[in-house]
Amino acid sequence: MKKVLIIDDKEEIRLVVKTTLTQFGFATYEASNGCQGIQMGLMHLPDLIICDVNMGGMDGFSTVAAIRELSLFATTPVILMTGSVGLEGFRRGMSCGADDYLQKPFQPEELIEAVVSRLVRHAEVQAEVEKRAEALRAEAVQKISEELAAPLHGILGLVSAMRLEFPSLDTEQVFANASQISESISRFGQMAVQ
Repeated sequence: MKKVLIIDDKEEIRLVVKTTLTQFGFATYEASNGCQGIQMGLMHLPDLIICDVNMGGMDGFSTVAAIRELSLFATTPVILMTGSVGLEGFRRGMSCGADDYLQKPFQPEELIEAVVSRLVRHAEVQAEVEKRAEALRAEAVQKISEELAAPLHGILGLVSAMRLEFPSLDTEQVFANASQISESISRFGQMAVQ
């Protein structure tokens, strides 16, 4: 069940949003101001945050900016709600870190569409990030394996040659091979430490 935090200083708006979201299977948490919203967010770790722009004290822009400063919420979708916002307000909200706007008054379908589309987009981005991270991990493991294999192949090759040629090796050849083995082991050790 996806969790949605609703931050609005008007109880009737919170009730409408909560009722609509609950009917569609979302768990909801409410806060009546920005500070309380941040606290509720830290307590419940919502999947999405809906925040009113015009609130007393800490407005929606400041609340979103504060939320975005917390690493826990770096990628959490945020929808700002407002009764009136011009282009400047829209730009300000986006620069603070909002992902979407919902114009008041809104229909329940508009609310659900905004919430679902933000959650779907967030899931798509997360899946892409995880896919890229997995590719980078696989590439790193491959490179490390290749780097570690080179000194081991050198050591095994020298040991194998020494075993085959042992009766005919003189002291200088044994010493030279032992020096190369020692260098390979040293390189191997340095890679393991890094």
